[in-house]
Amino acid sequence: MDSAQSQLLGYLLGALDEPEQDLVEARLQFDPQWRRELARLRAQLARLEPARAEFAPPPGLGERACAAVFDRPAAAAARAALTTAAAPPVAAPRARWTDLVAAASILAAAAMLVFPAVQSSRFRAQVTACQDNLRDLSVALTGYSENHNGYFPSVPTRGRKAAAGIYAPTLARNALLDESRRVLCPGSPLAGRGDFRLLDLDELDGISETALEQFRPMLGGSYGYSLGHLAGGVYRDTRNLRRPFFAILADAPSATLPGRSVNHGGRGENVLFEDGRVRFVTCRRPLGLDDIFCNDRGQVLAGLHANDAVIAPSAAAPLPDDERP
Repeated sequence: MDSAQSQLLGYLLGALDEPEQDLVEARLQFDPQWRRELARLRAQLARLEPARAEFAPPPGLGERACAAVFDRPAAAAARAALTTAAAPPVAAPRARWTDLVAAASILAAAAMLVFPAVQSSRFRAQVTACQDNLRDLSVALTGYSENHNGYFPSVPTRGRKAAAGIYAPTLARNALLDESRRVLCPGSPLAGRGDFRLLDLDELDGISETALEQFRPMLGGSYGYSLGHLAGGVYRDTRNLRRPFFAILADAPSATLPGRSVNHGGRGENVLFEDGRVRFVTCRRPLGLDDIFCNDRGQVLAGLHANDAVIAPSAAAPLPDDERP
């Protein structure tokens, strides 16, 4: 059973929590394939309905079970042990060296507890700051879509600008991103470098090929951007439909950790969904839905349909080299 079937079956049986149920309902609204699968599963469950039967427990079952437990010899022995008087304490001999060793052990244990707590606090602060960045970028992306017939920044299929990270210079060109640090996750290696800056779109046309190859992986900062999708073999840009399940930005996936980001030490990724919600996830399929880092064929290329989100690193192009027009 795949993840979609599991989610739909849980939806039919009322086994999902409220956020999961909301996401499935939203996906059903946009995805006819999910609606067909839901109807198929509902029909299969209906065939099992006549086999269901209600059974009432025999009278007095609970009382008999409790009596059987408390009449066991072990239970009686345990009750007797609880009533036995405690033996008088024995005075411990004075041992200063032992005291020192015990104190040192306590200090070492305290250090082992405090250090991870400090690290955890720093991790949470970086995750929160990263989420604030993504919320600001959500406002910028929404503003862009409102001024461009509902479409997010386009990722060209050919030329120097054929890279997922082009979203950031595009937002800057439209006066929607005035601070380059907004595209840097505080927990990313790129944030520790002092040489990062947003490139202007015109610069991409003027720099050398060597410089272009150096800048392309950093175009979008620490974040990956969603590529468009194919419809009838034609590449289409992503339209802002405010879908709660469709990922539009996230901590960029890494070449060294396939399907994961190094921004938060490989422990998870912050994901911005189309409806403006930001969520920290620890798997590639948030709530069991779409794999956000590759299309339905497992490729880091354009999606295979409108609901196939693909968050790609900055240098990634929507189409393979041999298919670019």
